Amino acid sequence: MKLSVTMALTADEMTPIVLRGDYIENIKKASAMGYDSVEIHVNDPKTLDVEQILKACREYNIDVSTLGTGMGYVIDRLSFTSPDEDIREKAVERILDHIDVAEKMGAKVIIGSMKGTIPDRSECKKYQEYAIECTKKCLEKAEAKKVTLLMEAINRYETNFINTAEEGLEFVSKLNSEYIKIHLDTFHMNIEEDDMTKSIIMAGKHLGHMHFADSNRWYPGKGHINFEEIITALKEIDYNGAIAFECLPLPNPEEVAIKAIDNLKKLYTGRIDQ
Repeated sequence: MKLSVTMALTADEMTPIVLRGDYIENIKKASAMGYDSVEIHVNDPKTLDVEQILKACREYNIDVSTLGTGMGYVIDRLSFTSPDEDIREKAVERILDHIDVAEKMGAKVIIGSMKGTIPDRSECKKYQEYAIECTKKCLEKAEAKKVTLLMEAINRYETNFINTAEEGLEFVSKLNSEYIKIHLDTFHMNIEEDDMTKSIIMAGKHLGHMHFADSNRWYPGKGHINFEEIITALKEIDYNGAIAFECLPLPNPEEVAIKAIDNLKKLYTGRIDQ
């Protein structure tokens, strides 16, 4: 398992992204802190200087695990379940742009907030079909470029669509592709799952990515989640993806990045394969 840290050029103070500012400087910082990977959150991936980022990754012996796409929903309100066909098409186009960049970086693409919400539960099936249709369009390119898409389960207070591991598995099973997997986040799981370890084991080979944050969305060790049990479950299913810290940047980004990785390594020495 690789350890990754989230980063963005800019983000609101209470957005759960750890490092903010210049990508190259943060790649350097992440490497010095002992991270294997970085997770880049960006609204428009076309704004990324891919060559410079890859150059920095080579220089500092680190890689890009994942691209976070949620800003497309937060900033531009793009989603796969919008009643507006034009908005759905723009959401697909945005994810296709992420796939292009991800291919160059050897990264996976998260579809979290951009999968959307269901505005009218009485027409649930219709909106689910919108999401399936949009995801299929993205998968066509993802399969051609060998880029894995990650469908994230997010808690009920943020969306009413794919809240649990079981719902995520049900969704990806309809697409029948090795290039779409589910993505679980301990913060969301703490709200939605009856037993987080059982949900991880249930996900098994279909689990493509993990976010770690404690029950209060601070870094691991500041809440009540038992991360030793989580790591044990991940090892039980031979999980070989990344664990990315998606935590609030409190009390400050650098301290969070350092304490997140240090706490995990100190608490669970020998459980994480570097």
